[in-house]
Amino acid sequence: MDAENPYAEQTSANTSTPWLDDGPGVDVDLDGLTEYARHMADQQADIASRAPYLASLGEMPGQAWRGDVLGEADAVRAQLVANAGELSVYLGKLGASLGDVGRAARAIAEQYRSGDAVAAASLSDVLNAFAPRPAQPAPAADSPEWRVGVVTPVSAQQTVETSAGPGGERREITTFTAPGGATTTTTTVIGRGGGTSTTRTSERTDGTIRITTEETFGADGTLNSTTETRQGYGETTVTEIVDSGGRTTSLTEEKVDPATGESTTSTYRPSESGLLEETNRVRVGARTSDG
Repeated sequence: MDAENPYAEQTSANTSTPWLDDGPGVDVDLDGLTEYARHMADQQADIASRAPYLASLGEMPGQAWRGDVLGEADAVRAQLVANAGELSVYLGKLGASLGDVGRAARAIAEQYRSGDAVAAASLSDVLNAFAPRPAQPAPAADSPEWRVGVVTPVSAQQTVETSAGPGGERREITTFTAPGGATTTTTTVIGRGGGTSTTRTSERTDGTIRITTEETFGADGTLNSTTETRQGYGETTVTEIVDSGGRTTSLTEEKVDPATGESTTSTYRPSESGLLEETNRVRVGARTSDG
């Protein structure tokens, strides 16, 4: 036999849910709800229009302490820029939240207004207003939809730029310049649902050859593809795309005849045997003078 509960009265009070029983009907002011939704949209637009004016908060610390400064000044500079970046992200999230509330209010008003018997409408009729919106693809890393970013100096060689997207997405661009001059830029786009995509671009010089490498990574950090462009073989530029398994999927070679100025671009792709074969060739005459 179960042991007697010495707190039966308290248990009953704590587990009782009379608020789930039928209650009085809800009187919805449809015009007022629609007006409220409009105000939420206005507030979202107002935040979006004013946010660029705060870009100076992230720029002024860098202008106040340029170049090599005392460690204390560098710490203050980094903290102020970081704070500005957090404020920018917060405003982006706030604007997105106001938009969500406004859309829910408008959906509820429309649902009640279109009902044949408004008094009989229940909360289940408008649950779709609170359902999560379908995930929208984040803007491309180079899209103009990104707001003006806030640049945070991490060290003398490294900076991080943080930007907010139109739907609450976030883009982080980390730039590192090695003492020898080689530059690596890592761009990460973080969607509203947390999904990420990363592109890392590095540039270096090997003798007379300039090499640019672009790597793309999936959300789990695995390498998807690598694109390497080599310039410096006389008048020749070679661009090679390699998949995650190290196999070349495309190779483009552009040659410019120094005597005539004519350029020839050849594209190679793997055949069924796996060997690269030329699939396209384009010849372009020398540029003509504008005069």
